[in-house]
Amino acid sequence: MKILIANTLYFPDEPGGAEVSTRLLAEGLVRAGIEVCVVCATGTGADRVDDVNGVKVYRLRSVNLYWPHLREKHGRVAKLIWHAIDVYNVIMSRKLSSIIAREKPDVISTSNLSCLSVDIWRLARNAGVPIVHTARDYYLMCPTAIMFSHAKPCQRQCGVCAVYAQPKRVASGRVAAAVGVSRFVLQKHLESGYFSRATRTAVIYNSCDALEDDATSPRRMRRYKGGPVRLGLLGRVSREKGLEVLLEQLLADDTLQWTLAVGGHADADYLQSIKAKYDDPRVEYLGRVEPGKFFDSIDILVVPSIWNEPFGRVTVEAYSHGVPVVGANTGGIPEVIEPRTNLVFDMARPSTIIGKLHEAVAMLEDPGVHDRLREYAGRFNVDAMVDSYRALYESVLAEQAIPRVVCP
Repeated sequence: MKILIANTLYFPDEPGGAEVSTRLLAEGLVRAGIEVCVVCATGTGADRVDDVNGVKVYRLRSVNLYWPHLREKHGRVAKLIWHAIDVYNVIMSRKLSSIIAREKPDVISTSNLSCLSVDIWRLARNAGVPIVHTARDYYLMCPTAIMFSHAKPCQRQCGVCAVYAQPKRVASGRVAAAVGVSRFVLQKHLESGYFSRATRTAVIYNSCDALEDDATSPRRMRRYKGGPVRLGLLGRVSREKGLEVLLEQLLADDTLQWTLAVGGHADADYLQSIKAKYDDPRVEYLGRVEPGKFFDSIDILVVPSIWNEPFGRVTVEAYSHGVPVVGANTGGIPEVIEPRTNLVFDMARPSTIIGKLHEAVAMLEDPGVHDRLREYAGRFNVDAMVDSYRALYESVLAEQAIPRVVCP
């Protein structure tokens, strides 16, 4: 079996969890004896091919008005034109068609297709190659891919997004099997009319590369011994991630002793406004951090995302270090929270976060909690994810091989 994986970016370009998961899948399939090649986009240089840990990687120079992964601002008109080109990018389609013809994959496994174009689904169908698509965000439904507007998550597509999404929704009818990295994100797409002809759907949770690193690392050394609890928030520091929700509740409460470490990149203007609005010596902004060291320095991780996180990799990473997690009931986050802890607060009633933090502090008194959380994190291992995808690929191929009976 030969798999062609298509994703916007690929290692070493890994700005987020989608790229990490794509790499782990590709390399895991190779270890399982499956031939894998990857096609991705790049904003620099010319088209090229290289080898990354046994994976053949086609890097195609993006052809559009601009490269969207640079921190540059563009006007509304430029953005509209960019997205219009991106839907059926003729030049990128020619490049993709050539690769499909050359590699002759048995299955094409697509994820984020920004800069590559959903036209790869038409090319695959024309070549007789079944498509397995993984929804890792809301790219097919929203230009920003996060469905977040006016400081709150979008419950449904707005008029602009509906127009933007219509060609993608129609094109998704060519997908044979649809995967969601959570039940939430898969259902969101299905309810909106995507993958209408898919014969199979599946939820395959992302794996966490921190699990492999942690397997050979020393056991977590930090132990809470009373006094102010060390809270942590890790990830991109932006409005949809809910830092302001957390700060407002912490500063309004006088029942919990705490300090807060905030790790991750932040827009300079946004960070300055946060510091001015919530000035408190108990809050420390660390900027970019090494995740392992960060987790080993905190007692509890808080994931107060306002937007509907498709998965929430940081939760599993925290568990792999034995750190309890208090998370919002948004998106796929509740699906990842360790069931016995039940540390999920109601974003519609943000004050409930304080009660869950108290529960988490009480949990720290159990000396076995860290090992239990590490064991739970082990469920999100690479082999389990790879086995699930491999089984899905095989089932799609088997289904394609069944002769169709056409009634007269």
